[in-house]
Amino acid sequence: MHRLVTAIAFLALVAAPAARAQQPSHEEDVAAGHKLALTVCSACHVVAPDQSTEPILRPPAPSFASIANRPGETEEAIRTFINGTHGTLANSKNMPNPSLMDFQVRQAAAYLMSLRTVH
Repeated sequence: MHRLVTAIAFLALVAAPAARAQQPSHEEDVAAGHKLALTVCSACHVVAPDQSTEPILRPPAPSFASIANRPGETEEAIRTFINGTHGTLANSKNMPNPSLMDFQVRQAAAYLMSLRTVH
């Protein structure tokens, strides 16, 4: 039994650094989130200074920079909002669900909060 516990502990120690090595860095998340925002979010929001087209939504939804600079805004709050209940056909005033995967939500939130200038 002792050998089994030792073997499991050893495997956990060996696997942990490998799992961490596969996690993208914050900078990689920000870069991927920028690209994702330009593709998915720019129809309604101004997401970046390098956005090539204006949002089609009139008036546009809040810019990513204005969202990022709201007092007390956090990356966790952004992730929660993106994953939360959104607009429907019956209540179109709210943002529609973008149906993003968890890693995309993480990337979008990291990018959005990279625009924060208020600390």
